[in-house]
Amino acid sequence: MQTGHRSGPLGSTEGQHRFKPGLRVREALAPMRLYLPHYGAIEMRARADLGPDGMAALWLIGWEDRPEDSGEITVMEVFGRSITEEGAQLGHGIKAITDPRLVTDFADPLVPFDVADWHVYAAEWTPDSVSFLLDGEVLRHVAQSPDYPMQLMLDVFAFADVGTAGRDRPNSFSIDWVRGHVVAEVQQT
Repeated sequence: MQTGHRSGPLGSTEGQHRFKPGLRVREALAPMRLYLPHYGAIEMRARADLGPDGMAALWLIGWEDRPEDSGEITVMEVFGRSITEEGAQLGHGIKAITDPRLVTDFADPLVPFDVADWHVYAAEWTPDSVSFLLDGEVLRHVAQSPDYPMQLMLDVFAFADVGTAGRDRPNSFSIDWVRGHVVAEVQQT
């Protein structure tokens, strides 16, 4: 699920989330702005059942009407291969992508929790910083902040190169709710 999209003309390199050099637009899209907060809190109550090939994630990316407005706030990401009896590596933080004003500050510590149980993942985004929380407890605080509207991205992935040996069910990501408490929002034009 994503709350907006924008691309350049067919064949161009203009577009969103250019996480790898050389990406080209294969299908031009008319701009869509459904929900693009600029600061606030994002919360999600969810659980996941992931095999070694799976990943579940909630993140925000810049809408990139200016190419440098490309940073990412990763509220949460969990790879199935990182789940152990002790817990799971819970990825969260800021990724600069191609924003020269940001520095990637991302962590994925082993957190003693069961990703298959219901949990609330959150990010509190202010003009100066972003705090990351799990079940109301602050995991860490990052002293930088993207200063532009961002869209929400929510997905469960299956990576074909990892394989699912011994697993008889697909990856799943169950979402009870996603909430945004917005300070300012870009209106659709």
